[in-house]
Amino acid sequence: MLAAHQSGKVRAAIGRASDFFGPAVLDSACGDRMFLPAVQGKPAEGWGDLDAPHTYSFIDDFGKRLVVLGERDEALGQAWHIPNAETVSTRRFIELIFEDLDQPVKIKSLGRMMMAFGGLFIPAARESLEMMYEFQKPFVVDDSKFVRAFGNHATPLKDAIHQTVVWYRQHANA
Repeated sequence: MLAAHQSGKVRAAIGRASDFFGPAVLDSACGDRMFLPAVQGKPAEGWGDLDAPHTYSFIDDFGKRLVVLGERDEALGQAWHIPNAETVSTRRFIELIFEDLDQPVKIKSLGRMMMAFGGLFIPAARESLEMMYEFQKPFVVDDSKFVRAFGNHATPLKDAIHQTVVWYRQHANA
């Protein structure tokens, strides 16, 4: 894409994010693995090192910031990490979901072996195994380039989680 931009074939900017969550985000590391079970009173699923820092990207913020990249000529020809709320561990992210629900925290942790075994029968688990490295060590997005150029307008994590919980409550049984 950047080569096509540089050759004049297209005008392009690239926006990058981490693992998505938010209203209507179902098939992600968070959606149907964390929010849906939590709303249903079941354990949320985390994998890898639950205490390693991990950046999660709120889908509404990502969409809005892609618009910024499309509207600003100075964004063209570059890749940008879209701003995110503060980075927390996966364990803390799940705790915030349950705090918003006002329920005791329930976490089901899946390690690499369990994911590999599940991958024998479940295609989604097999695909997730490829991305396991993101959850075994700190996975922190550096959005400072975007913030310096365009400002930081990331939704605070608790607010983003609350909006997501509200949506899942309304759609959990749909």
